[in-house]
Amino acid sequence: MPHAEIRNSTGFSYAATVLSDENAVPQYVSIVQAEYSFSATGELQLLEEQAAANLGGEWYGDDPAVSSIKLEPQIAFVKPATDVVLIGHAHAPHVGATEVQVGIMVGPVRKIARVTGDRRLFCRLGISTISAPEPFERIPLIYERAFGGWDRTDENPKKHLHEPRNPVGTGFRASAPGDDSELAVPNVEDPEQPFRGYGDTPPPAGFGFIAANWQPRSSFAGTYDQVWDQERKPLLPEDFDRRFFNGASPGLIAPGYLAGDEPMALLGVTPEGRVGFHLPAVTPPLCAVHTRSRKRIELSSNLDTVIADADRRVLTMQWRASLPLRDGPHEVVAVDVLPAK
Repeated sequence: MPHAEIRNSTGFSYAATVLSDENAVPQYVSIVQAEYSFSATGELQLLEEQAAANLGGEWYGDDPAVSSIKLEPQIAFVKPATDVVLIGHAHAPHVGATEVQVGIMVGPVRKIARVTGDRRLFCRLGISTISAPEPFERIPLIYERAFGGWDRTDENPKKHLHEPRNPVGTGFRASAPGDDSELAVPNVEDPEQPFRGYGDTPPPAGFGFIAANWQPRSSFAGTYDQVWDQERKPLLPEDFDRRFFNGASPGLIAPGYLAGDEPMALLGVTPEGRVGFHLPAVTPPLCAVHTRSRKRIELSSNLDTVIADADRRVLTMQWRASLPLRDGPHEVVAVDVLPAK
């Protein structure tokens, strides 16, 4: 993509990329990102050094194919609602504790999970038993610690099965257990639907981004059948749903866009137990795009991603806007990133 001149007067960071929409029309995508530190008492302060949005994404493990996502790649030219994401660890409330409730609340968005110390599921003489949770200090809030995973117990690899809502998790078994079998039990659970034993398939409980090929997100990707292959390929299917672009965990996608200034609270993910504050009351920035035809096009942006990193004590807000480019990326010669009027 040709390098346009960027004139950013917001105090936040700015990144741009070109992506295609459903009909392969190039879209110039502007991402304004603000990072704030938050204290144990809920005081927010804009960071002096603002990191740019991570366009390529970041995974918890070395191999993205078998790891959950920490920071999602920027594949969306638009999100129809705000993603809310929590990164961090569950903190034991006291020495010797074996469980804690963790959660996040931002305006109308709320989610709670129960986190327990390590447990095992044993099967002896046809009787299954879950061991008592072990004491812990911190447990990572990653999908590897939630229900899911693969059942590879069959000798035939073609009969290996996985949990489509969370292929990297633990506890999933499609086959009947044999005697002397042993299985790790999820640490992170929905308190209303906990894991109860072999064959149980509770909803995976998580707070991070989910991969594009996981359910329920992949259900919005459309139908890739023979009709698509013969009549529409390489365009996206006619039934592609833009909700696919929202990558937050189920329950953490807002009903529309957050506006800023909503009350926010984090539970069980810091040594203090609870941290509360308000989202910064930032009016969405404006992106004025200058084209080769001497047009100046103002793009209003939407707050479509809120990330609370409890380990770093950093709150990240991202505003996104897009502009169709009928003649390609070379149309854009300069962008003014401005505080809203």
